[in-house]
Amino acid sequence: MKMINRTLFSILSLLTFAVPSFGQASFNYDALNSIPVQEGGRIKPLQTFAGESVKAISGQWKFQGREPVNTLLLFLSSDDWADAKIVKIGYIPLKEKLGLDTDQMRFAVNEIIANQKFQDFASEVSQKSRSGAKMDHLESEMGTLIHQITTYQMLVSGEMLTMVPPPPGSEEGAHWASVGDLSAYPKETQDKILNTFRDVITAFHHGDTSAFDQSSQSMKTLLAQLNPEAYPPKVQIQREIFYNESRPFLMSWIIYLTAFILILLAFYFTKSKALYWSGMAFAVGGFLYHGYGLLLRALIAGRPPVSNMYETVVFVGWGIILFALIFEFIYQRKWYVAVGSFVGTGMLILADILPFDPNIEPLVPVLRSNYWLIIHVLTITISYSAFALAMGLAHVNLFVYFYRPNNKALLRELSLFLYRVLQVGVVLLAAGTILGGVWAAESWGRFWGWDPKETWALISLLGYMAVLHARYTGWIHDFGTAVGSILGFFLVLMTWYGVNFVLATGLHSYGFGVGGGMYVLGYLAAEFIFMGAVIWKYTRYKNMVAASRAANDASSSIANQAPSAS
Repeated sequence: MKMINRTLFSILSLLTFAVPSFGQASFNYDALNSIPVQEGGRIKPLQTFAGESVKAISGQWKFQGREPVNTLLLFLSSDDWADAKIVKIGYIPLKEKLGLDTDQMRFAVNEIIANQKFQDFASEVSQKSRSGAKMDHLESEMGTLIHQITTYQMLVSGEMLTMVPPPPGSEEGAHWASVGDLSAYPKETQDKILNTFRDVITAFHHGDTSAFDQSSQSMKTLLAQLNPEAYPPKVQIQREIFYNESRPFLMSWIIYLTAFILILLAFYFTKSKALYWSGMAFAVGGFLYHGYGLLLRALIAGRPPVSNMYETVVFVGWGIILFALIFEFIYQRKWYVAVGSFVGTGMLILADILPFDPNIEPLVPVLRSNYWLIIHVLTITISYSAFALAMGLAHVNLFVYFYRPNNKALLRELSLFLYRVLQVGVVLLAAGTILGGVWAAESWGRFWGWDPKETWALISLLGYMAVLHARYTGWIHDFGTAVGSILGFFLVLMTWYGVNFVLATGLHSYGFGVGGGMYVLGYLAAEFIFMGAVIWKYTRYKNMVAASRAANDASSSIANQAPSAS
C-alpha cells in the first residue's frame, strides 16, 4: 500500500511535463506557506520546511531569487530538475576526489548519482558512519553531499512532505503522514488529498493564478479538517512566517552599522551632540530589534536561543551591544558604543557567512532543561560578549599605541574602559563554569570530568584571571593588558568554536560541525601580524624615549659638573 501511494504521488506530480516557464506568474503563496509540516522533531510552516530543504540542496534559501515554496513546487513539477545544476558543492578537495570540475559550484543530481567515484566513496562513508567512527573533514563534506542528494530524492518522491496530520484518535505525538504515504487514511481520503495536491501543481504549471489560489486554499482547509486537534495554534505558524520574512538579525546589523558610522563622525565633529545621540538612538533601536528577533526565535523554539553555534554567535552579538550601552551610559565617552556597534555588526555578519546551521531544531537530550539553559549557557555565552567587547577595545588601545603612543591621557582612559569590561567577563565566565559543573553533576553524575569543553572553559577563565592579576600586581601594564585581552579571546575562540569545529569530541556533542577553518586561521594570522606590528612600533618608541632621556640625563650631568665662572 505504501509503495502504491508513492507511485500515485509520483505520477500526479509529474503530470506537468517539463521545466520551461512555470513559476513565472505572480503567485500568492500565503495559503501554502502556512500549512504545518512535521519535520526534524517539530511542527513548522511549509515555508520554513521548503526554505530549509532548498538551502540544504542549493545553499540558498531563495534559490535563484525564488520564494522557497516556488522552488519546492518546481522540484515537484518536473523530473527534469534532476538534470539541472542545483546541488552546491563548495569544498574543492571533495570535487577533486569525485573528479568534478573544481571551478564549478553547482552540479546536477543525476550527474552526481551516475558518478562511479561518488558511488564508491558514498558507500565507504556510509559504512564508516554506521560503525560510529570519527569522520575527517573530507568524509564529513561527503556526508553533507549524500544528505543533499537524499533530500532532493525524498522531496520529489513526497516522502519528506509530512504535512498530513495523523487520523483522529491517534496517540499523542504520533508522526504525521507524508503525501507519498497516506496508508493511515481510507482510500477516499487518500484520493481527495492527492487530487487536491495535483490541482495545486497543475495550476502552478499553467500559470493559472486564480486556480492556484483556489486549490492552495482547498489544500490548506482539507488538511486542517483531517484532525484539528493535532494542528498547532495559528499564531504559532504565523509567528514563524513573520520571523522568516522580517529577517531581524540582518536588519539589526544594518542598524548597528549605521550607529557606528554616526558615532565615528561624532569623534571628528566633537561639538555635534546631534551626531552622538543619533548614533546612540540607532544603537538602542538595533539592540531592541535584535532582542525582538531573539525573543521570536525563543518563542518559536520554546527555549532560550543558545543551543547551537549559530544561535550563540547571534546572542553574543546582542550581549556586546548590551554591555556597550551600559558602559556608555555610565561614561558617555563614545568608545563603548562605537566599538560595540562595530563588533556587534561583525558577529551578525559572521553568523550568516560561516557554515553554521541557522535552522531551529529541538534540543538534544543533554540540553533539555530551560532552567539550566538560562542560568548556565546564557551566563557562559554573555561572558563571551564581554570578552568580545574587550577584544574590540583592546584593538583601539593598540591602534593608539601604534599611531599616538605619547597620548598618555587617552591611553589611560581606554585602558580603564578595557579593564572594567574584562572584570565583568571574568565574573560571568567564573559563574557560568561553576554552574556548568553543577549541571554536569545533575546530568552525568559528576561535577568535573575534564571533557574538552570543560577543560577549555577553565583554561579561558585562568587565562583572563592571569591577565587581570598581572595587571593588578604590576607585572604587565596597560599595553600588556591590551595584548593579553586579544590573546585571551583566542582561548575563548577555542572553547567556543574550536572544541565544536576542530576537536569535535566530548560529551558536549550537540554543537559539532565542520567548515569555517580558513576564516579562523585568517583571523588568527591577521591578529598576529597586527600585534607584531604594534609591539615592534611601540618597542621602537620606548627605545627612542629611553635614549632621549639618557641623552638629557647625560647633558644635565655634564652641565652640573662644569666649573662655574669665576
